[in-house]
Amino acid sequence: MARMQTCFGRILSSPAASLCICFLLSGCGLFGTLNSPKPVPAVTIAANPASIADGASSTLTVVAENATTVTVTGSDGTQYNLPAAGGTQSVTPATTTTYTALATGPAGNASANTVVNVGAALPTVTITANPTTIIFGNSSTLTVTAANASDVTVSGSDGSSYTLTATGGTQTVSPTEATTTYTATATGAGGKATATATVTVKPPGNVSGIDHVVFMLQENHSFDNYFGMLNPYRKSNNFNIGDDGVDYEVDGIDDKLSTISNQDDQGDTYKLFKLTSTCVDDMTSDWLASFGDVNRYDFSTTRAINMDGFVHNAEGYANSCSAPGAGGTCSGAFTDLKGERAMGYYDQGFLNYYYYMASQFALSDRWFSPIATKSIGNRIATFTGGTTQGLVKDPGNEDHVGQLNIANIFQELDQNNVSWKIYYTVTQGFCLEEDDCTGAANAAYPATDFSNLTYSLKYLYANSGGPACTAPTQPSSVVGDSTNSFCIDPTHIAPLSAYFTDLKNNTLPSFAFIEAGYGNNDEHPGSGQSILAGQAQVANIINSLMASTSWTDSVFFFSYDEGGGPYDHVPPVPGHSNDFTDAALGSIPDISGISVNPDGYKPCLAPGGTATLHCDLTSIDPGANPGDAAAQQGFAAQLGFRLPNFVVSPYARKHYVSHIPMDHTAIIKFVESRFIGGSAHLTARDAAQPNLLDFFDFDNIPWATPPSPPTPASNTSSCTPASFGP
Repeated sequence: MARMQTCFGRILSSPAASLCICFLLSGCGLFGTLNSPKPVPAVTIAANPASIADGASSTLTVVAENATTVTVTGSDGTQYNLPAAGGTQSVTPATTTTYTALATGPAGNASANTVVNVGAALPTVTITANPTTIIFGNSSTLTVTAANASDVTVSGSDGSSYTLTATGGTQTVSPTEATTTYTATATGAGGKATATATVTVKPPGNVSGIDHVVFMLQENHSFDNYFGMLNPYRKSNNFNIGDDGVDYEVDGIDDKLSTISNQDDQGDTYKLFKLTSTCVDDMTSDWLASFGDVNRYDFSTTRAINMDGFVHNAEGYANSCSAPGAGGTCSGAFTDLKGERAMGYYDQGFLNYYYYMASQFALSDRWFSPIATKSIGNRIATFTGGTTQGLVKDPGNEDHVGQLNIANIFQELDQNNVSWKIYYTVTQGFCLEEDDCTGAANAAYPATDFSNLTYSLKYLYANSGGPACTAPTQPSSVVGDSTNSFCIDPTHIAPLSAYFTDLKNNTLPSFAFIEAGYGNNDEHPGSGQSILAGQAQVANIINSLMASTSWTDSVFFFSYDEGGGPYDHVPPVPGHSNDFTDAALGSIPDISGISVNPDGYKPCLAPGGTATLHCDLTSIDPGANPGDAAAQQGFAAQLGFRLPNFVVSPYARKHYVSHIPMDHTAIIKFVESRFIGGSAHLTARDAAQPNLLDFFDFDNIPWATPPSPPTPASNTSSCTPASFGP
């Protein structure tokens, strides 16, 4: 029978009694757990931001306690489930929406509400200007992009105002203020938004940015001889496209290698070929040979323009110079007696520095020498604006008429108080340094063609043992001649070393002319020197300028005094200069615009065979016959041949090729226009020249930082005149 006990006056069985005892002694925790109340859920909800524009978002933040489930329900029908403790939920209601957070737990549920107010979308707007910097008178394009706007306007700080469509658009502007700020304003139901862009206006650049003009002429090479193969080089190095996106092609020979030829007097045909020697026998482009290059035997006004006499003349020159009794009238020995060398050309293999500079900077494929004759005549004509006053030969060594009293650029600059200086590279003794000269009394005398003009006597004259030098000249010891054999004004005529000093001291004159290193590094064929020596010399001269403080306001014009005898396919004959030019190059002006007589002097027969100051033709020279073009048209009948060249300056256009005809006197006109005035000129020839401004970009300064040219090629074993190819 079960054992019975009592608890609180009641009879209980043993298990129940045990519970009673547990309660009485300690409460056991049993009845406390079973009977305590459940905690009630709690919840909060907030929206940030509470008001949004149409299409924007708000973030709901829910915090819940004592819940097992949490849901958020929007009055727009949306519903989201969150963790038991709540969380965040991004919402994008289309209209104003009430969001209810419901937290449910064992003891019930709790709820909270928040409202997200939805209004019209806020407008957005952006504005950009292209370009952001313009030259005065040019324009910039504003581009405006707007959204959620009903009205878009642009206003400039210069007072200008423009209305665009609701989504924006483009607007061309030509501000005149130095800095103009344009504000784009987008207005819509949701409010207003603004954005700004600034256009800076610079004054137009012009030639006044150039304070130093440097001009240098090397010796005796035609354009095709040196630069005829520029096109393949330019294209392979991507140097043919200018900053303006234009493909600039050179009128060269790369497309004519199989079609051009000349014959010698025996009927052998010679085509163009690549030279393998950096020196060849001498050639000539004297008055007779220059006309003969165009047509070997016909110099009349109706002559055929054949360009067939280059080999013939090189052959004849070599044979006459090799004949007994030729004496010192020719330069060097002769191994090519057929004239084949006249058809040779170089490329970047030897002329790597020249090809690089001619491709990076600007050049012309219509730059001619001013007179159809040799070096001396062309150098005189360069200084005088194009005239020799009738002479076609060397007034000293050939005509023996002495110095010429002709107005010249140096005299013109003096009259206008413009600084100038001639830097001579060698002396008349072919010395590179005066203190190296020994022998003849005039060995240390500066080698400059300025001495062919009487005006030079103001600054340079012989004075061995004579009276004191007349100011502004000084004894020649000032330039290293210990014998004081001449008087010189070193502020106007100075050795090339002074050029480097002037670069270092930033004291370059307004106009500087650099004489070639005659017989040493002038690149003259037949002188026994490699053309690489001349290229290295020129590289040093130009690289020094680019590395100096004078770079920022200088231009260096580089070319050759005359063609010298090698082939060129462009006839220097008015009315015919484009006869053999590829039409794909486009419209190129004929040279007739610049091939004008400089003055009233025409070539004429030397009376009795003795040259005078204005007449030195022999009976076989072009112009001696009344029917000759030179007799009827004078110096306008034919120019000298095209020449290699390039224009180096921070302002020079990148990769540019000019097709505008010019000769050396265009540089004289450039100097006159820059430092004297636009109407200044010495003769009708320099007055007829182009202004050369197409070479330059004075606004963007393409070469503010000059390029890094390659080291000039060097090959001491490459001068092999007896083995020149092909």
